[in-house]
Amino acid sequence: MKNRISKPIINTVFLFLFLVALWFLGNVSQLLSNKENTESEIGYIVMHEGIVYFIQGKDVQQSDIESFSSENAIYSNKFESVSILINESKLSMKGIKSGDEVRIWYSEILESNPAKIKVIRIEKL
Repeated sequence: MKNRISKPIINTVFLFLFLVALWFLGNVSQLLSNKENTESEIGYIVMHEGIVYFIQGKDVQQSDIESFSSENAIYSNKFESVSILINESKLSMKGIKSGDEVRIWYSEILESNPAKIKVIRIEKL
C-alpha cells in the first residue's frame, strides 16, 4: 500500500495557503497606501508640561503661545484647533521649540478632546 495524502487534505492545505497569501497581500497594500495618502497641516508647536501641542489659527500671537495652558486646549476659542501630537516613530524634535511654525504630516487623528494626531513627519518652516 502506498503512502498517499488524500485529495481533500491537499485541497484544504492549498486553500489555507491561498487565504494566507491574500491576507498578506492585503496588509502590504494597505501599508503602502497609508504612506502615500498622508495628510499635512501647518500650525504652531507649544510644549507645555511635557506634552507637545499643535495649534492652528490665523491670528496666533507669540503672547498666546507663551500664556498657553492645558485649559486653553479644551476651553479656549483663541485658536481654530488645538491637538496633541503623538510621536510614535520617535521623530527628531531637534531645532524645534515652543512657538515655532511647523508643517506636520500625519497618518491618523484620534477622536478626543483635544484631538490626538499620529505624526509621521515634522518640518520647521
